[in-house]
Amino acid sequence: MRGWMLDLTYSLRLLRKSPGFTLLAVLCLGLGIGVNASIFSLVNFSFLRPLPVVEPDRVVVVSRGGSPLISYPDYRDLRDRSQSFAGLAASNPTESSLDFEGNSHPAAAEAVSANYPQVIGVRLFLGRWFSTEDELAVVISYRTWQRLFSGDPDVLGKRVRSETQWYTVVGVAPKEFTGIFLPMSIDVWVPFRAWARQYGNIVSEMEDRASPRVMVFGRLKPETSVRQAGAELNAITEQIRKADPKGEKTAGPLLAVERVRGIPNVNGRRQSAPVVALMMIVVGMVLLIACVNVGNLLLTRGVARQREISIRAAMGAGRGRLLRQLMTESLMLAALGGLAGVVLGNWTSRMLEAMLESSPYGESMGLILSSDVRVMAFTAALALLITIVFGLAPAWRASRTDVVSALKGETPGSGRFRLRRISLAGQVCVSLVLLLTSGLFLRVLWRFGVTDPGFAVENRLDVSTYVSAPEFDSETARQFYIQALDRLRALPGVKRAALTNWVPLQPFNPSCASERGSDPFPATYNVIDSGYLAAMQIPLLAGRDFGIEDRAQSPSVAIINETLARRLWPHQSAIGKHVLIGCRELASLEVIGVARDSKFRSLGETVLPHVYRPFLQDEGGGLMSIIVETASDPGPMAESVRKTLRAVNAGVRIYGVRTLAEHVKQSYWMVRWEAAALGIFGWLALVLAAVGLYGVIAYQVTLRTREIGIRMAVGAEHGDILRLVPGQGMKLTLIGVALGLGLSAVMGRLMTNLLYGVSPTDPLTYVTTSAIWVAVALLACYLPARRATKVLPMTALRND
Repeated sequence: MRGWMLDLTYSLRLLRKSPGFTLLAVLCLGLGIGVNASIFSLVNFSFLRPLPVVEPDRVVVVSRGGSPLISYPDYRDLRDRSQSFAGLAASNPTESSLDFEGNSHPAAAEAVSANYPQVIGVRLFLGRWFSTEDELAVVISYRTWQRLFSGDPDVLGKRVRSETQWYTVVGVAPKEFTGIFLPMSIDVWVPFRAWARQYGNIVSEMEDRASPRVMVFGRLKPETSVRQAGAELNAITEQIRKADPKGEKTAGPLLAVERVRGIPNVNGRRQSAPVVALMMIVVGMVLLIACVNVGNLLLTRGVARQREISIRAAMGAGRGRLLRQLMTESLMLAALGGLAGVVLGNWTSRMLEAMLESSPYGESMGLILSSDVRVMAFTAALALLITIVFGLAPAWRASRTDVVSALKGETPGSGRFRLRRISLAGQVCVSLVLLLTSGLFLRVLWRFGVTDPGFAVENRLDVSTYVSAPEFDSETARQFYIQALDRLRALPGVKRAALTNWVPLQPFNPSCASERGSDPFPATYNVIDSGYLAAMQIPLLAGRDFGIEDRAQSPSVAIINETLARRLWPHQSAIGKHVLIGCRELASLEVIGVARDSKFRSLGETVLPHVYRPFLQDEGGGLMSIIVETASDPGPMAESVRKTLRAVNAGVRIYGVRTLAEHVKQSYWMVRWEAAALGIFGWLALVLAAVGLYGVIAYQVTLRTREIGIRMAVGAEHGDILRLVPGQGMKLTLIGVALGLGLSAVMGRLMTNLLYGVSPTDPLTYVTTSAIWVAVALLACYLPARRATKVLPMTALRND
């Protein structure tokens, strides 16, 4: 221990003596470790972190065949018959609303069974949970309490409205608990049956075993394992199937039981996995570049310390003793780099959170990239791994010094730097791959920005509204929108106003379409009024638009897009034909028009078959959007639109007024987030690799000082020296670029699903990125070369 303390003290003294070397090495390691710790925080949040509840290791989620949803009758039977669980709870996360004192807000709601708090293990910050599933009471989240109620301590007992029903606030959830639908943060918890009463179809589906409706969570008894619980649930399921006359028809895949870690929703974990994996690969490459830089610095430092090490060896220090000293120095660097990484990682995590909060769903996101025990352990393990892997090679090479040559002051030959040149080419290769990856995502972002969505965007407002019982029934809701559209069209500066139940380019659950006698296939549909296609400038290619004659008592009609027309009736006219809408319950609609294709779910999608249904034949009410076309900038019209709608009926709830251009831009926020994150990491890798290239070339210039002096003494010009020095660096750069292009072509094909139609070997991206690296390499090589031209021959040859 005394010897180790001496090594430690000496290492600290050496690091303090060379502040430039120490600062550069710690900064490189800190950047590499920091971004890795930050992205590992994302991995921890998505896949590893237990729920912030009582005894989280006993909380499990039940899924079937990769789906998180189970039918309510199955849940009820499993709850009543299982012996492995202290309890099973049902949850149905859904988009909802929350209204208080006349202010309307979109909200994420979780309709849950009455035993939810006992099963999950949630202890409230204020108040209590509802006692039955029929009680008209709600528990709000801590964030909702702060945002909507300004942290009012007297919030308990206040009345709020969610969708069509009024509830009494009876509790406030703890700050750290944001629900089980991560990364979406739940705003309000409501009793399951009280919530379901709003929807007749859900009440009927609750008794249908073939209709998956709820997520099921359980709390294991202390002596029960996950495997035992899963076996018991599947045995119960088999008993239910045999006892049910329809059991053979409702039989499905086996149930799976797993502990809740990270995102409880199976689909959520599956969807986040590719992005998280890509980010981990990217930051791993950044760390590799940083470590190679530090390895090169240590190799260079080892050469500079050859005389000192030779003296130690001449005085009797064995190779093991020298290795211990050098590895202690590496450990100190890694420890300082780890500390810097924690600080930089927290900063990077806050930056990623801020980027996510700027998304259209930022207010609903519960992403918390905190540094818990797992993140700190990962950071420490990373620092230790760096010490062993990247500190050992320089230490081993430095301990092999030739004592006689070193004491004579001879410099090592070029063969001693072969490893450094190989690592430098590798740095260029890896950094080019990262830069190309970020370039491909920037191309995707650019493509989304110039893609024609198939409808007009400029000078249009999207007004999200909600009308429901008891203020409105189907007929009064329909009359409200008819009057509201007439009033809006009469406003100065308004050219058109139209209605739809679903604005394009937002999450949407697809339906099915078919022709009688054929199998249904995926399709989308929405409800529009007679002015929607004109307001969105979606032209009719055949047939007519909806009119006042298309009422509830009239034959059911539809307008379809050209993709659906080609799919069902190629080389025929679709007008007058009948299309079936629905996957199980089919509705027959007569086609009266064919509209041009447009994007509906995302800008990067392949256009799906689509059906438009007339508003006058819809039930009316619910969530609807009004599209207002203006003659100029629509922004100043927002307040006039709000006042006009409230003047028609004060019972309408308005959840947002924004420009359609803003809506379209927000539709690909995830691509912007990915491009920004990858861009930051790609440029960071470029800078680190360029610093490494500069350091190697600069050191080679130092070693070749005598040679350069001789060349200049025998007549070499400055231009000759400028061409001589960068040659080796540019050769290594071009080798690295060639390797990087090949590796990128392979990796790009693995990312095809994330590139939304952009080729993984996009020529413009490859040429531009390669040119950037070559330009940066020229600059990195030019600076040492310029310094070499200032070498004085007499100074260089003085030792001879």
